[in-house]
Amino acid sequence: MEAGLDLFGTVGYARTSVRTLSAAAALNSRYFYESFSSREDLLYAVYQRIVTDIFTRAAAATERETALEAQARAGLRAAWTAATEDRRKARVVAIEVVGVSERLERLRQETRQALAQLTADNAMSLAGQGVQLRLDPVLTARFLMGGVVEVLLEWINGDLDASADEVVEHFTALFTAVAYATVARDKPATGG
Repeated sequence: MEAGLDLFGTVGYARTSVRTLSAAAALNSRYFYESFSSREDLLYAVYQRIVTDIFTRAAAATERETALEAQARAGLRAAWTAATEDRRKARVVAIEVVGVSERLERLRQETRQALAQLTADNAMSLAGQGVQLRLDPVLTARFLMGGVVEVLLEWINGDLDASADEVVEHFTALFTAVAYATVARDKPATGG
């Protein structure tokens, strides 16, 4: 798994062979095939481990908060840190798994949807019962997650001139504003 993270996260999936993976893990290729049927299986497992860590950290961080903005900040900080503390992880998550197979595309989609669902569920639990909605919270969260992935790509490519704190604060402001915009407010009474 470590050899997979290292090679997929540096030279890339397309340029990594089973032989190279086996050599990096100091194993004979035969031992590789005892655990994985293909490079794709290893990439799937590496990706799954990374996103599980991101999801777990984000969920744990948001659980501790009771205010919308604090919850958004904590979850976004935990997820951003988990994805970017090791550039190899960010590359696997945002670049290397894209377009490899239908199976990996399904996993990517399920992962984005699960993170969006967590975001929407957290916001709705803070909003309370009986809230009138103007926007679908899950669709809105999916839209926001897509933006996060695009910013992550910019970070990986070195095209983002912002610190982690700046990114988290910007995302926090956006996620919080969108959460409030999702909820329909009573219209003020008009005179006359």
